[in-house]
Amino acid sequence: MILNKKFLKYWHQYWHLGLLIIITSIIALAYVSWHLNAYKSVSIQAGTCSFIVDLADTPDKQYQGLSDRQELEFNQGMLFVFNEVKDKTFVMRNMNFPIDIIFIRNHKIINLYHDLVPEGGQPRSTYHSGAPVDAVLEIPAGQSRRCNIGVGTEVIW
Repeated sequence: MILNKKFLKYWHQYWHLGLLIIITSIIALAYVSWHLNAYKSVSIQAGTCSFIVDLADTPDKQYQGLSDRQELEFNQGMLFVFNEVKDKTFVMRNMNFPIDIIFIRNHKIINLYHDLVPEGGQPRSTYHSGAPVDAVLEIPAGQSRRCNIGVGTEVIW
């Protein structure tokens, strides 16, 4: 009985500290989780243009890609870097703006598609690399033509 009274006395005096510790822990875990999943930015030079792109370097980031983003500025994009050199297929699932898709191997463009239109959750069109690649670059539609980017162009990052 004495133990219970002491416990209750301290509980009533210090419960807010316990709550503060719990809330702080939740915020810290959320921050760490967000930070681990955040995209890193990389500067890319291709043709006559430079881009600041988000790096999709994990399977989750690669699956998500630019899907569900509302916009993409003229000098932005996404670079998908793969651990294995393989044929790749991309779709325009849940895209909200048109893009150019550029397939890269050893920093050289081997294939690209211009002005691809957004598709919903069930895309019908697929875009193939045509050969094994180790990276794919997505940039705003029309930028590959404006920047003189084509097959054989070097991409530096």
